[in-house]
Amino acid sequence: MAKNLERYDKLVIVGCLIAVLVLGVGYWFAQEKSEPVYLSKIDRLMFDKNNKSPAYILTLPDKIEISSQTQDEAGNNSEKQNVAKNEIHENENFSLENLIGNVPNIGKLPNKNGFVPMKNVGVLPELIEIKENGSILPKKGNEGHRAWIEYGNTINTLPNFKKIAVVIGNLGFDNMAVNKIASAFSSGLSMSFHPYMTHDVDNISTARQKGHETYMDVLLASKDFLREDTGPLAINFDLTKEELFARLHKIISKKEPIGGIIIRDGKISSDKQELVKSILEEIRDRGLLMIDATSSDVINTIKVDSLARRRADIVINKDTTPEEIDDEIKKAENIAFDKGQVLIVADDKPLIIVKLAQWIDTFSPQLSYEEAKTVDITKPFALVPVSNLVVE
Repeated sequence: MAKNLERYDKLVIVGCLIAVLVLGVGYWFAQEKSEPVYLSKIDRLMFDKNNKSPAYILTLPDKIEISSQTQDEAGNNSEKQNVAKNEIHENENFSLENLIGNVPNIGKLPNKNGFVPMKNVGVLPELIEIKENGSILPKKGNEGHRAWIEYGNTINTLPNFKKIAVVIGNLGFDNMAVNKIASAFSSGLSMSFHPYMTHDVDNISTARQKGHETYMDVLLASKDFLREDTGPLAINFDLTKEELFARLHKIISKKEPIGGIIIRDGKISSDKQELVKSILEEIRDRGLLMIDATSSDVINTIKVDSLARRRADIVINKDTTPEEIDDEIKKAENIAFDKGQVLIVADDKPLIIVKLAQWIDTFSPQLSYEEAKTVDITKPFALVPVSNLVVE
């Protein structure tokens, strides 16, 4: 019996050893199976022993093939880059301050001197109509006086000088910008204000105190409303005549003098001529001047008797590139030489304003014909208010 028990104990021990051996082999195979398969030693370096997140990330190209020509080009490019870097480092003037200094800034434009306020800085009682809702609308005076003349400014020019009229539009959202523009340009500049401007009285008064003619921008309905929405005061010819008049009256209802309107580009079709004509007649009947700054011929082809009007020769909008601005200025000079006058309507983008100011500063001083004989006059131009180019 004892021998049987002893034999049984040995079998149990052997069985346990076999079980331990089997479990050990199984665990070893399980570890090998769960170990990540590394493609290279570099892959293995990316992981620690506990298979956590990568400790290093190395990105290598799969394959690099460089021909002898490519190698030469790469060498040349490297040399050019080194030369460029050396030039930058050698240039003592290259700095962040200089870079910022080259950004167009109307605040850096020098102020003009000798401003004379407009003859009528404020509204004339005989040229306004007060509506029941309290709005103030311009109207013709009893003796035929009209706002565009009474609120205008006249600058005399010598016969041998060409007249340049510039209107800066979209103004009125920044009082400081309005004040700076009014101070940086002579009184020959005309200023037009956005229909949604803030601080109407301050803005218009500031301009007129510096001798600038003042107008209102009239926005047509946007051609692409998804890109730009001209808002609830836009002149949309899909509306009724009454709705159009209500919008127009809200735009021109100001407590300070405006001489007229600048119609900016937008949606307008030739099948709406009757509605367009009614708007033009309303502008005429209120003694205002109308400037057509649209890209369409619709307004220009509609005849309205006794309407003071002028079409812009050059329109420089906010999307115009620096090169295009230079081209437009050159075009304006050519028109002035050819026709004796030119009208420019421009947006209030700083780059545009700076370039126009720099251009105007190159105008030759006005000299008589006899005086001009001894002086080389390259740019016989004179900046004049927009009303100086208009004849009813």
